[in-house]
Amino acid sequence: MNKLKGLFGKKNNTFNSQDKLATYLLEEFGVKVRNVNLYIQSVTHKSKSADNNNERLEYLGDTILSSIVAAYLYKKFPEKNEGGLTILTSKIVTRNKLNEIGSFIKLNEHIIAVDFQNGYKNIVGNAFEAVIGAIYLDHGFKKACQAVEKSLLRHINLKELDEEKTNYKSVLVVWGQKTGNKVVFKGKKLPETSKYKSILYINGKKINSTAKPSKKEAEQTNSERALSTLLLKD
Repeated sequence: MNKLKGLFGKKNNTFNSQDKLATYLLEEFGVKVRNVNLYIQSVTHKSKSADNNNERLEYLGDTILSSIVAAYLYKKFPEKNEGGLTILTSKIVTRNKLNEIGSFIKLNEHIIAVDFQNGYKNIVGNAFEAVIGAIYLDHGFKKACQAVEKSLLRHINLKELDEEKTNYKSVLVVWGQKTGNKVVFKGKKLPETSKYKSILYINGKKINSTAKPSKKEAEQTNSERALSTLLLKD
């Protein structure tokens, strides 16, 4: 606890008071802070503290966030089948989208990190998940749902996002990460046809293969086929 409070003692921190963090969380997440140390930890990157960083809260928040978004979309789109819901959920909880929304609501201005301006991959999206984890521990699941709707979902045009071209590889990779299935793409250029042959393995088992003019196209095709046969059946 003293180590966490000590993070606010240096003049050069991104924010220098617990009140500023509490005000921000109330404005952007609709949350009144109870246990301030949870939230300090949620925005503390491992570069700043090896012992009291946000990695464990990020892990918790990742799971909570996916559940909240899935439940929200289930109610919002009663006409969508399992496949459609899975794809739309994956588009919302990707690191890119969380980085984007986190920056939009200025969460990046409240992250405690060493040399933050040089950038750490997904630092904002990871902090967003950690904040959701902290809210869950501080207030419970119902409040976490309200916080996700206020801080994330209200800033997303779901109709436009739903109509965007699907990155099937990203959906498959996210599915693998969430479910503990190892997704691996292997491939090579075919000199005789100038095409790229991609082979998809899940948990070491060959799922399918295809040859296309580019690596990206081949991997997308393999991923779409896998999702159709393995995950997205009506």
